[in-house]
Parts: sequence; structure tokens; C-alpha cells
Amino acid sequence: MRALLGVAALAVAAGLVALQRDHDHCQDAVRAAYLASAAPEPELRARATGVIESCAGAEPLNRVAVGLRVEHPAVATLLAREAAAREPDSYVAWGVLAVSVPAGERERAAERARALNPLSVAGGP
Repeated sequence: MRALLGVAALAVAAGLVALQRDHDHCQDAVRAAYLASAAPEPELRARATGVIESCAGAEPLNRVAVGLRVEHPAVATLLAREAAAREPDSYVAWGVLAVSVPAGERERAAERARALNPLSVAGGP
């Protein structure tokens, strides 16, 4: 019985180490994207792709998209589109998309955000 508990404890520990490694890898990619915000567009786009590839879920993508949306709207849109695709029921993902996409596409994303959160003011997060 003790051996079984020991094996289970080792499996849990290995799983936690893997989760922490994945989290750290994602955080490194997010940091690299923020640091590249003054870099030429191709480098910044490569860093954004790194965030997409390194991070699970929509939250890290949304964070970077919000930070880039004013000066780098195309890269912010890339991240926001992926975030909404990953979590199509996320009000925040659609709200970030609504404030990131070109003007002609904003209303559709804002409508989806409002549908997910009817109490939202304008469809933004």
C-alpha cells in the first residue's frame, strides 16, 4: 500500500513540474512579445506567434492583444482572433476582439460579447 502511495505521489509531483514548466514557457513568450513591442512588425508578429504556440487558453493572448492594440492593431487582432477561437464562450475574448479588429468587423465581435454578457456596456471587456 505504501509503495502505491509513493508511486501516486511521484506521478502527482511529475505532473505539477510539467504544469509549472508549461506556465513558465508561456510567461516567457508573453514577456518576449511585450519586449518586442518596439521591434519591427515581422519580429513582433513572430513573438505573438510564440505566445499562441506556447500558451494554453485565451487569457495570455488577450493580455498581449490589449497591450498591443493601439500601436500594433494587426498583431493584436491576430492574438484576439485566436483567443476567441480557443474560447468561443468567453465574453472577455470577444470583447478584446471587438476593440482590436478593424472598424468594419467590430460590430460582429461586440454583438457576440454582448450576447455572452448582456450587462456589458459596449461589448468591450
